[in-house]
Amino acid sequence: MDANTGQNPPERTLTYAEDLTPEDVRALEAFLYVQLERVCDGVGETGETSFAMRSLLRLISDSAGFLRTLIAAERPNTWQRAAIVREWQRLRSTAHEFNHCDGYDHGRWWHQVRHFDARDQAAEQNRIHQAR
Repeated sequence: MDANTGQNPPERTLTYAEDLTPEDVRALEAFLYVQLERVCDGVGETGETSFAMRSLLRLISDSAGFLRTLIAAERPNTWQRAAIVREWQRLRSTAHEFNHCDGYDHGRWWHQVRHFDARDQAAEQNRIHQAR
C-alpha cells in the first residue's frame, strides 16, 4: 500500500512475453492450484472426473515448469520465443475459466500476450501488410 495515497500500487501491465518473470508464472500456477483444489475436493478421490482432475494438475505443473525454464533462457531462439507465448496463453486461458471465483485478480496476470517482443510484433504486422 502506498503510504501517500493509501492505495495499492497498480500492477504492471504485460505487453510482451519477454516481460514475463518466473514470479508471474508461479503466481498464476498457484492461483490455478487453489482453484482446482476446490474442484478436486468436491470430486473426491475416485472416478473418471478425479482422474481428469489429476491429469489437469499434471499438465498445469508441466506447462508452468516448461515456461519457467524457457523464461530462464538468456537469449531464447525462435522456437523458444514462440513456446513462451504459447505456454503463457495456455495457462492464462486455463485460469480464465475461473474468472467468477473468489481470488481472481483480473488486472494482475491475465493479460493476453501475443508476441514475444516489439520486434516480433512489427514482423507480424509487416507480414500482414505484405499479404494485402
